[in-house]
Amino acid sequence: MKGYHNLLVALLVTLSIICFCDIYLTEAHNGEISVELIHRDSPNSTLYIPNETPFQRLTNTINRSFKRINHFYRRKLEETPYPQEEITDANGDFIIKFAIGSNHLFQMGLADTISNMIWLQCQSCSSCYKQDFPIFDPANSTTYENVPCSADACGSIPNQYCTENVCQYQMKYVSGAISAGDVARETFSLGTNDPNKFISFPKVVFGCGHVNSGITSTNFSGIVGLGPGLFSLTTQLGNSLFNKFSYCLVRAYESNHVSKLNFGDHAIVSDPGTVSTPLKYGPKGDLYYLNLEGISIGGGKRINLEVEADLANDQGNIIIDLATTLTFLPLGLYGALESEVTSRIISERVPSPIESLKVCYKSTLDSIEVPIVTAHFTGANVMLNRDNTFITVKDDVVCFAIVPSTGSFVYGNLAMRNYLIGIDRDKNTVSFFPTDCSKH
Repeated sequence: MKGYHNLLVALLVTLSIICFCDIYLTEAHNGEISVELIHRDSPNSTLYIPNETPFQRLTNTINRSFKRINHFYRRKLEETPYPQEEITDANGDFIIKFAIGSNHLFQMGLADTISNMIWLQCQSCSSCYKQDFPIFDPANSTTYENVPCSADACGSIPNQYCTENVCQYQMKYVSGAISAGDVARETFSLGTNDPNKFISFPKVVFGCGHVNSGITSTNFSGIVGLGPGLFSLTTQLGNSLFNKFSYCLVRAYESNHVSKLNFGDHAIVSDPGTVSTPLKYGPKGDLYYLNLEGISIGGGKRINLEVEADLANDQGNIIIDLATTLTFLPLGLYGALESEVTSRIISERVPSPIESLKVCYKSTLDSIEVPIVTAHFTGANVMLNRDNTFITVKDDVVCFAIVPSTGSFVYGNLAMRNYLIGIDRDKNTVSFFPTDCSKH
């Protein structure tokens, strides 16, 4: 069966390669697609602010994590399946490069594993925020088509309405920001190992935003949803690429290496040493969840998670989120973990330069000696080293990057660093393989 799949992908690649000579976006080998995930604070990012200090960037990163966790908690309380979204500058730590339309226009969108739709700024623009590269103009593409109100796709879009038989979307953000416009189908293109050739995916449903206001972060095209919903990029490409994707994250501020998002056979994670755990989707089926059973420190006794009543189900109890940096744990589990970790570290403890980080030491990330923390998921034990559990706050100060939460719980991207993480939506599994992501 795998050989048959490989043949189908090879045919897809052969039939849909297009020429695009301006930029290099991704690599693909025999249909195995790897898209660059650029950290928003990398010098290679369009969101990079050169005059920010490392401490300012770190503070913004921590603030985004807390905005995300607050959003998850509100989202859990909402009765509607599609609650108001969080403010846009909390919508992603990573940018995806891609091209759109028959004219193959270069775009950069914030990658978000809790968003279930793609939207981009479009001309003609009655209200748009600043972006330094051209805004997509449907009039210049022969493959663009509006989705009519009668289409099944229109009825499945959250908060949709109709104007002159054209399906409309409206994404409202808690801050008062908004993106609204036409629901459309268009060709999205991802690259190959030849910088002049791309693989195109026709008729991808997205929001073509003519009104985009109140958005504080600028210089990105829009949001590229990677969630489990019908209209995320991962779901829409899933039928062509076997419903699998994976990613491998390097250190945030590296400029010589980039993180990768993989599709198709390249997304299969099965190397020796791989561990897998069931993938859950939460009570509303719109987020990626895991089941965390407990944590152990340095090979010691496991601290079990005392499951609260509302978590005692088969929907998972911790969100795995690409766009949240920190890991958030229940108060009881966090308290026991903090006590064990601090008792084993001999470095000098110092006051935290950032109020929301509770445990800090006078040391560097490369020199501090910390115990291995093992996250015990159902069927999978994932070992976290100092790169996964501590973060550099100042030149000589590092802080514990796992924090307590009274609401929702999140397994953040720092804990995923230097793991190849595969999400298989056919088998409903998440797989972890420890590796050097700068070489992957």
